[in-house]
Amino acid sequence: MIDLLSMNNLKLSIKITLLSVLSNLTAFSQSSTELSIIEKFSQYRNDELQEKIYVHVDRTLYLTGETLWFKIYLVDGSFHKSLDLSKVAYVEIIKDQTAVLQTKIDLKDGLGNGSLFIPATLSSGNYKIRAYTNWMKNSSPDFYFYQPISIINTFKSLEIEEADIPKLNMTFFPEGGNLVDGLPSKIAFKIQDQYGTGVTCAGFIINEKNDTVTSFKSLKYGLGNFTMTPSKQHEYRVLVRDEKGKSNFYTLPNIYSDGYVMNMTDRGDQLIITVQTKNNKSENILLFAHSRQIIATKELQSLGRGIATFNINKNILQDGISHITIFNNELQPVCERLYFKRPIKKLNISLTNKLQEYETREKVLLNISATNKSNQPVSANLSLSIFRLDSLPSFEDTDITSYLYLTSDLVGIIESPQYYISSTDSLVREATDNLMLTHGWRRFTWEKVLSQKSVQPKYIPEFRGHIVKGTVRTLSGEVANGIGTYLSVPGKSVRLYLSNSNEQGMVQYEMKTFYGPQKLIAQTNIKSDSTYKIEIQSPYSDQFSVYPLPSIAINPSHSQNLLKRAISMQVQDVFFEDKLNSFKSSKRDSTAFYGKADETYLLDDYTRFPVMEEVMREYVKGVWVRKRKDGFHFLVMDNVNQAVFENDPLILLDGVPAIDVNDVMELNPINIKKLDVFTRMYYLGDQMFPGIVSYSSYTGDMAGFKLDPKTLTLDYEGLQLQREFYSPQYANESERRSRLPDQRTLLHWTPNITTDQGKAQVEFYTSDLKGNFIIVVEGLTANGEEGSVFSQFKVVPQQK
Repeated sequence: MIDLLSMNNLKLSIKITLLSVLSNLTAFSQSSTELSIIEKFSQYRNDELQEKIYVHVDRTLYLTGETLWFKIYLVDGSFHKSLDLSKVAYVEIIKDQTAVLQTKIDLKDGLGNGSLFIPATLSSGNYKIRAYTNWMKNSSPDFYFYQPISIINTFKSLEIEEADIPKLNMTFFPEGGNLVDGLPSKIAFKIQDQYGTGVTCAGFIINEKNDTVTSFKSLKYGLGNFTMTPSKQHEYRVLVRDEKGKSNFYTLPNIYSDGYVMNMTDRGDQLIITVQTKNNKSENILLFAHSRQIIATKELQSLGRGIATFNINKNILQDGISHITIFNNELQPVCERLYFKRPIKKLNISLTNKLQEYETREKVLLNISATNKSNQPVSANLSLSIFRLDSLPSFEDTDITSYLYLTSDLVGIIESPQYYISSTDSLVREATDNLMLTHGWRRFTWEKVLSQKSVQPKYIPEFRGHIVKGTVRTLSGEVANGIGTYLSVPGKSVRLYLSNSNEQGMVQYEMKTFYGPQKLIAQTNIKSDSTYKIEIQSPYSDQFSVYPLPSIAINPSHSQNLLKRAISMQVQDVFFEDKLNSFKSSKRDSTAFYGKADETYLLDDYTRFPVMEEVMREYVKGVWVRKRKDGFHFLVMDNVNQAVFENDPLILLDGVPAIDVNDVMELNPINIKKLDVFTRMYYLGDQMFPGIVSYSSYTGDMAGFKLDPKTLTLDYEGLQLQREFYSPQYANESERRSRLPDQRTLLHWTPNITTDQGKAQVEFYTSDLKGNFIIVVEGLTANGEEGSVFSQFKVVPQQK
């Protein structure tokens, strides 16, 4: 059972912060409608702690044989502060709806990093990196982190894929939600191909008499809007002509006889929200606005003559996306739209290097400074990538600011999200509002808030470490309840995990300090539960978003650059294979789970007997050997009560339970290095054992011990062991003149840079490759201040 104390403390901290925001709102008389909505909203946000993951990748185009490096930032969904809740992140490379590479990353204080080697088994094409936590699996996969990348396999003939025929789709979005007969409405539209790429278009609204009602054209990325007053007395068609001159007809959304229409006007420092209805009866409506579940404002007004107007001061809105919702007296959300407030740069990262041009194999000293919006130095955790620019086509890299404030809260493909935070000019503001009108959201839904249905989450946070889940079944395949199970990792570190199956037959084991490729052994007690088997589930998400990627855009003109990069990659592999495959020492704890044993016997210190029975009888003081009708039994001394336990202890061989003492007595003692005896009652989870007898072999592989056929044995990948990034040093002239080639296209990768009093310094050397290189640095502070910076320099040949 996971201890969620820290999770509850985090919720309490967020709750206090949210309540302080709420207490600063303008005070006025609250109706029962207001109180009900606020209570339900507050309950929802306290129960629904949300996580966001951002992943900084070193670049977005790779050859098979290269290594992809990444840094993970885990934050809470409201304030974007580093979140120390989940301790494991899952990172995958997927193609369509299939994962081709998968790994698990250790997180500490919301930070983690790792790498993925791109094998030659992958075909050339466009892929996606996605990342999520176990807790995030309770939400839609649309809210996992995604970054498109390209992979090119130069070991296979590159087949040039023909460009797919565009399949255009056009969708209309009335502002506020619906079209109402006789009420003027702004209608936004989105026209995209099957890959979510916007298409430039122009069009007309035509009635049943082929009269033109209004015209429109897209502004940016296939998005735009127009205004019209719909009438149920007319039938409308939409004629659209794309940039290639092809025309298509589309239909407008349904027109309702009655309802509500919403319009927002941006007046600089104010948002004017107008709500209209055809119903002239007196009715109260409530405007409720929040940003990432942080309440911004609420206001109650009466619809006089079917119209009400609200003023929202922009200063009370959080940076990023705000939800503005109108409720009627029945607590029904009748209108809703989004507004985007361009985030103010909170973390300013600046780079200073001595030169803008360096020779090959020359030292580069990069000074990094980090300040907040008040220009005060701050401590920030940063990641840095420096790579060579070439003409090979690659995807636009996601940046941390646009992801946290925009992409992570919207569903669907957002083209060039950085554009919407690039400036405040009128074109960008209009394009941003079109985006808000046309992109739906699922991270927050009023239906879930107002239903007040308490749903037990299927997936719990991995608060202490990776959770291995499984199912206990009968031999006929039915789930089994209340069956005790053991999960062990055979080896020199004695680890044992217990779990009893629930009504769904589910068992789960919380694995701490579980790194690298391992062998798992799962079993029940064959003496009492001999008719059951265990299945271990994959921890990876089996849900995928539906947005495909276009074909890879490689053509013969790229062949020369591809050849150069392929040669560079292979040269590095040949000359530096050992350094490229160097890993940091693992964090495995070598201490047995039961701690220090009461008795320890190193068998090489004693006379070696040919059979285990003699070993146990001759010099193991804490264990009595008895032979009954059903075979051998061990009775362990209870030194606490000065007695002898009546039942067999927990017997382990390299950490794996050996249920039958008779099987243990058949072991060859020559293969056993050590024996630990625990001469007390031992409590593990909700089970207790009358002592422990633990054997350790020399090799840690159970010394040929045969397990029951129903025991499940499988290879399982634990948390990723961290690969060392190799960067050679040329500290003197001899090293600089070395004849060993240095063909690094990725000059440097550093996932953990911490600014001390706002300052940090990175040192690296250029390679033998000439050309332009780009520096990318991004990161955040513990308080959720995020930022990024880009810079370039040039490398030229050494001067002779």
